[in-house]
Amino acid sequence: MQQRPFTVGVASGDGLIARFGDVVAYAGGDDETVRQLLVAVDAAARTQHPGAGLPERLAPIAFGPARGLRFGVLAPTADGVLVLLKGAVTADIRAREGGRTLSGVDGPRWASAPVPDTAQSVGIYEGGRPAAPPRALTDLRAGVVPGSGFVMVRGGVAVSSPDHMETVATVRIPSKAAATPAFRTPVETAAATPVIGVLTTSDGAVYPLDRPYVIGRAPLSDDLVANASASPIVVEYDPYVSRVHAYVTVDRGGVFVRDAGTPAGTFIAPTGAETWTQIGSTPARLEPGWNLRVGDWIVTHVAGGMR
Repeated sequence: MQQRPFTVGVASGDGLIARFGDVVAYAGGDDETVRQLLVAVDAAARTQHPGAGLPERLAPIAFGPARGLRFGVLAPTADGVLVLLKGAVTADIRAREGGRTLSGVDGPRWASAPVPDTAQSVGIYEGGRPAAPPRALTDLRAGVVPGSGFVMVRGGVAVSSPDHMETVATVRIPSKAAATPAFRTPVETAAATPVIGVLTTSDGAVYPLDRPYVIGRAPLSDDLVANASASPIVVEYDPYVSRVHAYVTVDRGGVFVRDAGTPAGTFIAPTGAETWTQIGSTPARLEPGWNLRVGDWIVTHVAGGMR
């Protein structure tokens, strides 16, 4: 569908619909984790075939700070569109040869499926089809708007046009938090740097080591994230974690960590060690098999690519 003209109709609702180029996403909420998700989606949209690497880009957020978030994304690949769903979100795929549906709960963690470029329309909705169906003539061309779902229609043919539906203004929605920086695109490190390993947590979160990270309770307040030079990792509900607590960088095949001058400190240790080593503002190497601790949050450096 990305190779042909299409329109995006939006259904009314409390979630967010975002379009970045030919990538369209729905998120069931409007908070900091949604912003992180949309930052990653925006970064993917700036690659040649966004759908090809979309799961790897979204995994650190989808199974980290946004692991409870419901969302759906349509992203072009070399020969069609990738549908990626998480949670109680449904995709309705219509083609000349027939239709099918896909739910984000169909997979163990999320669900994905390729859609050929011959598909007539693909809709993503919270739960099932909304009571008030989207109208393709609203045509979200860019930005972020409120909604409960959307439909991408090839050729700009309207799905329906109920009288009570209003035209959606395609404007960017500002953050509710005054301290949060303006929405910007993160650096495309994943496209240029190979994944040398991952950071993993005991609850299944995975952060690919192909980019720098800022760790803390509010890492989006850091200039590196605001200026699109690093990706955020949010550590929630920990009084010993500062707003910006630690930095992780990848350089010449090595992983390095430094503390942001925090009262509680940042610590590293080999797996199974009884004591932790506190690090300072000078980058310290985090060897494969070693752990990084920020407050009570612990992540392990595992060498190798994404599984």
